[in-house]
Parts: sequence; structure tokens; C-alpha cells
Amino acid sequence: MTTLDLQTEKQYTLAGKVLLANLLKLAVAGAFIGLMHTHDLLVALILALYAALSIGKKYVSGAQDRFVYLTGFLISAVLGVLCELWGIHFEHWQYHDLPATREFPYWLPFAWGLAFTYIYKIEKELIGSLQLNSLNGKILLALVVAMVFPTIGEMITIYLGVWTYQWPYQIIGVPLLAIFLLMVFHTGVNFIMSVTCRRMDWHDPVFNP
Repeated sequence: MTTLDLQTEKQYTLAGKVLLANLLKLAVAGAFIGLMHTHDLLVALILALYAALSIGKKYVSGAQDRFVYLTGFLISAVLGVLCELWGIHFEHWQYHDLPATREFPYWLPFAWGLAFTYIYKIEKELIGSLQLNSLNGKILLALVVAMVFPTIGEMITIYLGVWTYQWPYQIIGVPLLAIFLLMVFHTGVNFIMSVTCRRMDWHDPVFNP
């Protein structure tokens, strides 16, 4: 086996470890929300605390990506809430086990914000492990990550009774249209972050290398 083959094998091994570790994190997070969704205020408080600790740790340590974490978290949270309000209003999906007067779970803004930090970390680790440098490679990676991981997370929470989609053509409760819109949402946030990082001169391996 040549040196190039060994290097390639090492890259794919590291990438596999990244994928497995993050799938485990996703399963834990999905199970937590699914099993605790009847106590949505408690879920919101726990997610808010986790987000504060994660982002605060970045700032305390002076991490280079601290501004990316916070900005992406806020953008994803705001846009995610707007999407949720649209979908709930037009009855495209419905959350369960909420008080009769409320249709919007308290934890949604934090879940959307944390979705950005989660996906961003996966992309950053995969770019590093696979040594991706081309723009096309990064775009393809972003599309695949945005298609696979959010979809699996939704499958877990839907199976545990958190909400139901009204759209047809579903795969384990997740419609094909929802999968497409998740890809549009997360890659759209990535585009906004790329523009923001260039404007603010924030160097980042995902958005502005």
C-alpha cells in the first residue's frame, strides 16, 4: 500500500469517526426532546443553558470561531422561528402535547440555533479530516450534511410523538418536501454566514478559508 493510499485510508477513518460520533449525539438529542417534549419549558431551559455554556466557552477560551458560533446560532434561530410560524399557521405540521391555547413549543428557537452549531461542527471536522479545499467539494458536503443529519433528527422526534407533518410522500414521518426544505434552509444559512464572514473578515475553514 502506497503512502497516498495510507493517507486516504486515514482520512476516511477520521471522517467515519466524525460521522459516528455525531450520529450518536443526534440520537441522544432527539431522544431527549422526544421523551421530554411534554415538558417543553423544561426542554427549552436545558437547551438554552447548553447553548449558553457552549457559546460562552468559546468566548472564554478566545476560540477563533466564537463569532461564527454566536452569529450563526442567532441567524438560524430567527429564521427557524419564522419558518415554524409559517408552517404552524398554514397547518403544514402540528406539535403535540401542548396546552390547548398554544401551538409553538418554547424550545424551538434554541433547537434551531443549536442545529447550526451542530451542523457547522460536523462540516468543520469533515473538511479537516478529508482535507477538502475546493468550493464544489464544500458545497456538496454542505448539501449532504444538511440532507442527512436534520432528517434523521426529525425522524427520531417524530417517531417519539413530538409533531406530525401533513405533507404526503413521507419517509419515517418526514416528507420529501421537508427534506428538500431542510437542505435549502441549512445551505441558505451557510450562504449568509459565508457573506457575513467575508464582510467581517472572519477567517473560517467552512465559510471563509
